[in-house]
Amino acid sequence: MRRKVAVERNLQNVRQYFESQGYKVDIFDGPQIHNIKGNNNYDAIIVAGGNKDFLGIQDAESKTPVIDATGMTAQDIYNRVTKLEF
Repeated sequence: MRRKVAVERNLQNVRQYFESQGYKVDIFDGPQIHNIKGNNNYDAIIVAGGNKDFLGIQDAESKTPVIDATGMTAQDIYNRVTKLEF
């Protein structure tokens, strides 16, 4: 596991939680997702949810899992990332 995630800027609590668990966290704004999704150096890309389908990030171009944070706590997201299989 790389212990590196990309987190949408408005998810500050998620960023802080992952950093407290020893993860490297890269922050991105919505339009920057297109630069990140082709980068397979992340364990996961975490988005706020509202723009997930609009940005077209669920495609074959990325093997990196995209997690929609809607309705989830930072710990819920962390648990999902740490259970992903690579």
